[in-house]
Amino acid sequence: MRSPLAPWLAVLTLTAAGAAAAAGYGLTAPKRYRATAQVLVAPVSTSDPTYAGIGVLRDTGGKRTAAASVAVLIRTPQIVDAAAAQLGSKRSRQSLLDALHVHVVDASDVVAVTAEDASADGVAQLANTFANVLIAQRSASFQSELAAAIRRDRQLLAGSNDPAGGISRRLTTLLGLQGRPDPTIRVAAQAVAPSSASWPDVQLLIGIGAGIGAAAGVLVALVALGMRRASGRPAGKQGPRFSDRELEELGDRLEARLVRREAALAARERDLQAKLDELRAAQETALAASQDEAVLARRERQLAERIATATKREAGLARRAAEVALREREAAAEQEAAAAAAVAAEEAKAAEAAIPPAPPRAENGVRGSYNLVTLEQLVDERGSAFPERLEEWSSYLYFLREYAAADGAVPASFDGLIHDTFEELLA
Repeated sequence: MRSPLAPWLAVLTLTAAGAAAAAGYGLTAPKRYRATAQVLVAPVSTSDPTYAGIGVLRDTGGKRTAAASVAVLIRTPQIVDAAAAQLGSKRSRQSLLDALHVHVVDASDVVAVTAEDASADGVAQLANTFANVLIAQRSASFQSELAAAIRRDRQLLAGSNDPAGGISRRLTTLLGLQGRPDPTIRVAAQAVAPSSASWPDVQLLIGIGAGIGAAAGVLVALVALGMRRASGRPAGKQGPRFSDRELEELGDRLEARLVRREAALAARERDLQAKLDELRAAQETALAASQDEAVLARRERQLAERIATATKREAGLARRAAEVALREREAAAEQEAAAAAAVAAEEAKAAEAAIPPAPPRAENGVRGSYNLVTLEQLVDERGSAFPERLEEWSSYLYFLREYAAADGAVPASFDGLIHDTFEELLA
C-alpha cells in the first residue's frame, strides 16, 4: 500500500471480484420461469334479484371483495387437489401452493394467477390449470343452484295468477343460463410459456456483486490511506501515540458498537419475523373461512343432486304411470267394444227382451297384491329407520293415491314398482 495507486487498485480489484462472483452464480444457478394467467371477476350487484338464492360472486360493503374472494378460493385444498389430479402431478399440496402466487391486480377486478417453477412449459400449464379448475368448480356449483332456482320458480309460477310478472321474466333469464358457466368469473388471459427465465437475472446480480465489491474496496482503501498517513508524518509533527491499553480500549469500544448494531439488527429481524407470522396467521384464517364456505357449497351441491335424483325418479314413475293408464284405457275400450258387440247380438236374438247393462269396469283395473293404506302405515311405523328414503316414499305414496281404490287397493300393474320401491319396508 506504499504506492499512491494501491488503494484504487484495491477498489477495482474487489469490484471486479464481486462482479465475477455474482456472474458465476448467475450463470450456474438453477433457472426459474414465471407465467401468469388472468381471471376476470364480474360481480353481480347486491340489488339484482335475478340471481337470488344462487351463490354468484358479489361485492359487499361497498368494496371490491369479489376479486379478493377469488384470490383466496383458488388456494383452497379442493382447488389444489383438483388441479394436481388434472395435471397428473405427484407433488404435495404445499409444493404446489409454494409455486403459486395469486393477487388482485391493483384496484381492479382482475386476479393474476402466477406460477413459478423450473420448467417454462410447466409454469404456463400450472397457472392455466388452476384458473380453469376454479372456473369449472364454480360453474358446476352455479348449474346445481340454477337448477334448484328454476324448479322453485316453476312451482311459484304454477300457483301464480300473473304469468307475465317478475317470476316469469326471471325464469326466462335463468333458463337461458342452463349449460353455461358461472357468469361472474371467466379467464381473461391464458398463461403462455415464457421465452426466458425470470431468475437468475445475471445483469442484476452482476450489479449487486460489483456494488458489494466496490464498497469493500473503498473500505480497504480508506483503512490503507489512514495507516499510510499515520506512518508518513514527520517526526516533529507526529500526533500523540496511543498506548497498548488505549488501543485495547478503542478496540473494545468498536467491538461494543458492533455488538449493539448486531443486537439492533437482531431486534429488527425479530420484528420482521413477527410481522411475517401475523401475515401467515391472517392467511390461514382466510383459508379456514374459505374452507368452511367450500364445505357449505359441497353440502348444497349434494342436496341439489339428491333433489335432482328424486325428480328424475318421479319423472320415471310418471312415465310408467302414463303407460299403465294408457294400457288400462285400451283394455277398457276393448272391454266396452266386446260388451257392445254382445249387446248387439242379444238385441238381434230377442228385440223385445230387456237387456241388462254391462257390468261396470273395476276401479283402476285388476286389484293388485298391495294396499295403499298398508303402505302408508308401514312408512309411518318404520320409515324413521330409513331417513334417506322418506322423501322418495312420500312422493310415491302421493302419486299412487290417484290410482288407488276407495279401500286403498292398488292395481296389479303397480305390483312390480311397489315391490322395488318399498322393498326395505316389505322385507
